[in-house]
Amino acid sequence: MKNIARGAIFFVGWLLSPLTWWNDAFINIPLSYLLASALYGYWSGLSFGWLMLGSYWFTNAVGLAMMSAEGAQMIKTSRNRKWTVIWVCVSILLYSAVMFYLDRTGRLLPLEKLIEHHAGSSGQRTMTR
Repeated sequence: MKNIARGAIFFVGWLLSPLTWWNDAFINIPLSYLLASALYGYWSGLSFGWLMLGSYWFTNAVGLAMMSAEGAQMIKTSRNRKWTVIWVCVSILLYSAVMFYLDRTGRLLPLEKLIEHHAGSSGQRTMTR
């Protein structure tokens, strides 16, 4: 039972970690978006983009910590450790640059403001017809 729990913790950590090429699009960015939207009400003085970026880094760090805690031996035996480190750094920088760009161009909005924006724009379309 203990091995199953360790395996589950490692798997969840792997899902959150930057070691998979697909996790950002399906897990970390949506999770970061929701976390940043929740935090935006408390830290509204911060740019939503910075909250999103911090949340994104946080989810990746939590994933790596979970993997490290439960699977240090599995990571040590990786044959392509150098390539993995390069890929992690490049993907984190790339996604960070995209989030920064979206924030600077006004396209990255908290969930509440995004809903308001879409509700307002759909209302404008209906009124102009």
